[in-house]
Amino acid sequence: MSEPVTRRKILTDYRIRATQCELCGRIYFPPKLFCNVEGRGSRMVFRDYFNSKGTFSTGAVVRRPTNRFEYMGSFLAGFILLHDGPRVPGRITDYVPPEEEVNVDQFIDREVVPRFRKAYEDGPHGIIYYSSQNFSFTDDYYPYQEYQKVKPSGERGRPGIVGYGVYIPKFRIENKDADESHGVKERTVPFADEDTTTFAVEAAKRALIHAGLDGRYVKKCYLGSESAPYAVKPSMATVSQVLQLGEEYDDGFISGGVDTQFACKAASDLFIDAAALVAFPSFRGENVMVIGADNSQAARDDPLDFTVGAGGAAFIFGERDVIATLDHYLPYTSDTPDFYRRDGAKYPRHGGRFTGKPAYFKHVVTAMKLIMEEATLKPKDFDYVVCHSPNARFPLQAALEAGFEPNQAKPGLLVQWIGNLYSGSSPAALAAVLDEAKPGNRILMTSYGSGAGSDAYIFTVTEAIEEKRHRCLAARSQVENPHRQYVDYHTYRQWKEMS
Repeated sequence: MSEPVTRRKILTDYRIRATQCELCGRIYFPPKLFCNVEGRGSRMVFRDYFNSKGTFSTGAVVRRPTNRFEYMGSFLAGFILLHDGPRVPGRITDYVPPEEEVNVDQFIDREVVPRFRKAYEDGPHGIIYYSSQNFSFTDDYYPYQEYQKVKPSGERGRPGIVGYGVYIPKFRIENKDADESHGVKERTVPFADEDTTTFAVEAAKRALIHAGLDGRYVKKCYLGSESAPYAVKPSMATVSQVLQLGEEYDDGFISGGVDTQFACKAASDLFIDAAALVAFPSFRGENVMVIGADNSQAARDDPLDFTVGAGGAAFIFGERDVIATLDHYLPYTSDTPDFYRRDGAKYPRHGGRFTGKPAYFKHVVTAMKLIMEEATLKPKDFDYVVCHSPNARFPLQAALEAGFEPNQAKPGLLVQWIGNLYSGSSPAALAAVLDEAKPGNRILMTSYGSGAGSDAYIFTVTEAIEEKRHRCLAARSQVENPHRQYVDYHTYRQWKEMS
């Protein structure tokens, strides 16, 4: 597909963009420059339905898709009638049609919500095309969340977290032997049309909803990952385009950002940069998004393959309406090659036991002890402790070595149910703690990135967390969702390789 055509489709399909005639009210999708009724004298305005919902009006199961969509196998496609909007073609995602004949009537009039997913690729070396014309049923795994924008307060304070969001895929795979997987009982699996970019968009969308913040107030976006779909081309730019981060200008946005890589702390390392930037004089009053997302990779039957997960977490930092202030920060780094992936290699290599000691424990425990010493605080002064979770045993052991009690660490141990989210690991665990934290609670979070380094942060929860609680889709509600679906190892590997 040519670059001009790709760009036009991006502007239309990322947010399901239509045009409406202001004279007669007719809506056109794809967009038209003039109305069929009012002609050249019509006044057309753009509308988008990215945050809308609709109903499945008609469709069919596609058993033999074209080459572009062959990777999906069978899928349900049809027409979606958007609320107060046009009827658009779309595909139902996260649904695998059974081999037997499907009665499509059962889906008619069911409510759906748009999902940003991968559509197709122009071959292994071409552009990956994404679209929001993929829909999931609101009565299934993903509920509809209304995006209510709230005007930021005028009062500035200490920089910290303004809002957050976690995205955990619907599909899971169980581990038969939890001992072999270091306590990881099950982990998340990306659907065939998901990748790191789609995780990032969904998590960031939830962060905006939770904060009640208009995307135009977010002027910087950092995306940390080690499984980005492109070696050269930032996923951050896709996230910013989809979510309209920054002031709109000539089909682009006055905002910036970068993709970062430092193994599993590629995102958490940027928390301090985000907090420092929002306090910068010429940037004051604006916000910064930090996203950690990964489709964690491992070779077939490698020990890592039984702990890796998929998903992401996003945090918005600012000075207004802060739900948790960032009070202290301490980094600790050494050149410890416990885990790495050479350029061009498909899967990472690791040092077995060496990844625990002196790699993980040395950095995590040292960073925790040093930040407490710097802040003149003791383990008993904290309500929660969060550590990067490569498995379910390491973070708890590290917390105990640093002097914490198990009850301080357990609320953040999502890993046993979702696996290691790599760059999204400690951010997702922090989100799970914030889901239940009360004003005045103090949280110590310590990340870890192989290669190697740790970042320790101390947060204090504010009164504002209660005001935003109702807009949050809690991490554990996704973990325990009754509509989650399990797949076998073959399907898991097949979808992993596609992502």
